[in-house]
Amino acid sequence: MKTERLIDPASAQALDFAWLARAVEPAGEYGRRAFEELRPFVPGQEAAAFERASRIALLASAADEERLDAVRDVLRQSPDATGAIARASMGDVLDDAQLFELQRFCDAIERTGSLLAGVAGIESAAGDAIRSIARALEPGRSGKYGFYLADAFAPEVSSARAALVRAQAELDAVRGRAVARVGLELGRDDVAGDEFIVMRASVGKLPAGVRVLREAATYFLCAIEYDDAALAALARRDEAAANVAAAEENVRAKLSAQVRERAAELDRAARTLGEIDVLVSAARFTREHDCVPAAIVDRAALEFEAGRFLPMAGELEVQGRRFTPIDVALRDVAVLTGPNMGGKSVCLRTCGFIAMCASFGLPAPARRAATALFEEIAWLGIGTDEDPSGGSLLSSFAREVVRLREVLERKSARTLVLVDEFARTTTPAEGKALLAAAIEALRARGACGMAATHLAGVAAEAGARHFAVRGLRGIPDRPSTGDLHEAMAALADSMDYTIAEVGSEDPAGRADAIALASLLGLERAVVEAAYGYLKK
Repeated sequence: MKTERLIDPASAQALDFAWLARAVEPAGEYGRRAFEELRPFVPGQEAAAFERASRIALLASAADEERLDAVRDVLRQSPDATGAIARASMGDVLDDAQLFELQRFCDAIERTGSLLAGVAGIESAAGDAIRSIARALEPGRSGKYGFYLADAFAPEVSSARAALVRAQAELDAVRGRAVARVGLELGRDDVAGDEFIVMRASVGKLPAGVRVLREAATYFLCAIEYDDAALAALARRDEAAANVAAAEENVRAKLSAQVRERAAELDRAARTLGEIDVLVSAARFTREHDCVPAAIVDRAALEFEAGRFLPMAGELEVQGRRFTPIDVALRDVAVLTGPNMGGKSVCLRTCGFIAMCASFGLPAPARRAATALFEEIAWLGIGTDEDPSGGSLLSSFAREVVRLREVLERKSARTLVLVDEFARTTTPAEGKALLAAAIEALRARGACGMAATHLAGVAAEAGARHFAVRGLRGIPDRPSTGDLHEAMAALADSMDYTIAEVGSEDPAGRADAIALASLLGLERAVVEAAYGYLKK
């Protein structure tokens, strides 16, 4: 998949675009070639994006995982025959290996069509060209994975091979008589083949027609020369072999001509097979992650229920934990606050991930979703190692400012902007002022998105909607063992990750950060001192 202008490298890293690309990667070469050319849909292509996601969802509902995996296995094992098709179209004569590739290509189309028969919205790659080439190549089928230019391809091949067998038998007879004569004269019955050894001590004079190839102190390496009768038989055998080669090449030429005549149709079939691979892989992803087609709206907005950021959901599953689905409704740039480790960054990533899926016509990981097609999905703030502008010479704050400048300069008509702790490394007063001003500027440009921050009062200053993570339902006890994994599990059990819209003022704080520090094992004296300073 090509990100085009949709996602820059830093945003792709923050939203784990590479994970999504791996999750929907096709199984075979035809699919991978089509996959590499996939581009995100852009504003104005809302109907096409929704149609593709709906088509994938329909396939996911019509075919179970076993059926989809069977299709993927067929496509994974199918060799890439496009090179053979191209060579035939240029007038080349295909060799047996290339004809075998074409036969397996036809087999893959037939098997795929059989597995997906009756599934609505899936165009079959089979057609007259495929059936014609399959019939033409069928006599060459040799076992499950073999191809042989059999006699059945043409009578000339059969007769030429029979003539070669006779000529070879004649040559063998002539040579056999010569070998028998030499063996008799040497008093040996083990002379065989074109070369043999004679010990010096066993012979005074070599028989006529025996040539010494190499001499040693104790033996001769000898060969029986071809006499006139043998040379004539050899010439007839070579002529017969040449006739076989010519007959076989004539068959290959005729088969290659058939491929050349159907090359355009075969290319289309290969592209269709690639598209099937792409759709089947996306349907497998849809089934595995319980995704739904997002409604595509023609305004800068993003809304979903029970949305999930799949890369993190997978990590949590490995740890035996569960991802808490998120509900979000954005129509411009809003502010998100909440405690540390309360899921603010995950909320932003979920927004970007769902919008990214919709942009590529993929069903989204949510119970329900509606989104615009964005020209750009931009991530600002923490969560990326990318530094597109200034290398190590820029501080983290400077890099954030440069990225904000670039987003504002591009002036995309529809931008989804996800801001994570922007200006966190400068003073709270200036950070708050800069973030509020940035939100105002983005809203003025019609952007949609969310800015997560710990700074108080940003929503009120910017006149933006304010969402908050509900946070800890109660302060969990510190694990007696001091085990970090046990502490994280206790935190997850006590945290309410629900995103709720609140008033323009920040909700009352409950010192969740200090409680978290205590849970993670910070010594009690420091924790108590922090609470004391907070009360002052």
